Amino acid sequence: MLYFLIDNTSLSVYNHTNNKQSLALADKVKFHIPLLKILNNSKKLNSVIARSLDEISEKVSLTNNRASIIIDDMLLSHSVIIKSKKYKTIDEQLKKESNLKWGNVAANLYFVSEEKKSPKNVYHSVALHHFLREKIKLNFNNFGMNINYLVPLSSILTSGLKSSQFAVIKNGKKFTFFGNTRKGFMFFKANFSGPRKSFEKIIGLLDLPKIQLKDLDKSSLKFIFFNRLKIVEYLANFVLSDVPLLNFAETNRAQIVGGKNNSILKTFRPPNNSFDYTNLIKNISSGIISLLFLTLIISFFYDYEFLDMDEEVSVRLDKENLEPLSTRDLALNSSLEIIKKIEIVMNSTDKVDSFIISENIFNINDQKVEFNNSSFKRIQSNASGSYNELLVKFFEIENNLKFKVFDSMFDNQNAKNLVLKFDKNDNILEIISEIKSFNNMIVKKASFSKEKESLHLYITIIES
Repeated sequence: MLYFLIDNTSLSVYNHTNNKQSLALADKVKFHIPLLKILNNSKKLNSVIARSLDEISEKVSLTNNRASIIIDDMLLSHSVIIKSKKYKTIDEQLKKESNLKWGNVAANLYFVSEEKKSPKNVYHSVALHHFLREKIKLNFNNFGMNINYLVPLSSILTSGLKSSQFAVIKNGKKFTFFGNTRKGFMFFKANFSGPRKSFEKIIGLLDLPKIQLKDLDKSSLKFIFFNRLKIVEYLANFVLSDVPLLNFAETNRAQIVGGKNNSILKTFRPPNNSFDYTNLIKNISSGIISLLFLTLIISFFYDYEFLDMDEEVSVRLDKENLEPLSTRDLALNSSLEIIKKIEIVMNSTDKVDSFIISENIFNINDQKVEFNNSSFKRIQSNASGSYNELLVKFFEIENNLKFKVFDSMFDNQNAKNLVLKFDKNDNILEIISEIKSFNNMIVKKASFSKEKESLHLYITIIES
């Protein structure tokens, strides 16, 4: 595992020493443009991050390593929200109140949120610009690294703090404070340089505490001081101990509730094989009412002349000239049916231990599931994508994705058969959404086994 620390002006990397008992700074490079100046410029962000990793790679071997990345809170946005019963879920409230606070800017932010054990119902939400997040993920993957953690610095510093304590970072006579107070997360700065001291509150529901420089100079359990190395060492210990941390590499939602990881399991409810007497009674009642209504209508129109068929009516049926579907169109129709089946399973609300989905198979938990394919119509797409383009998009969604590829032929055209293995089941929905936008990518099969901890997706890519 390599540990990285990103702030506005630099990128640092830490690794284990020879005895593997301690961490040390391996290299540090300075960005040629501060990140805060280019957050809305995707191309410049990509160039700056790629250049810094390229410089680091000259001294540190990056390939085939896992990465845990700490991102400085000066690159992030914070909010504190009190849970309200007006909203169905906390995720809905966080989204709507963030839109009220930041307006259109909220559309460019990726949110993760937490509620500590105390206080209850007070959520601390942290937002990262999605350009910065995606360029970090893309470039670290391009250098052969899998990102396990992309953690706000404040999440590390406040884990384990008491409500009366503050984590402190010192830079000369300038101090940065983080805390989980009795009214939620707090983040402020103090500057004791010059003739007058100044305080700046970034976020928090409490008034700023009264702090003097002499209070910070003496040893006190109220203020826990951190330097860069200590921050990285704390993260390494938290990773080993599986301590809940806010993680931008994970799903965009409330991640920590009551001090514990908030995991959401998508499940499927299998059909009930027991006989349903309630539905039988309803169906019989509906049938009787329909017959009575039909009898009434016939009695009204019984004597009308249009029922006297004196003249022969000739009917000519015009058969529509339908062009037969091509091999590719048939395969794309089959692909959509498979995708619909996958979406049904992944969006269901009951437990799924296994499933197998293909053109002719739809089994969940070893039970066959009926699927009506007559109501689905393929949406035509004129776009085609290349194998390399598809892989880049997939790795942006799932940075731990594993795959195998085999060359083949499809309808006398070159094709590649791709087998994907997922670590996180949630990401399959984003990936099949990408596949649907191309007319040369066909889903052939999907399989999942909880026992083997594997989810596989089989795709054919027709080369243009």
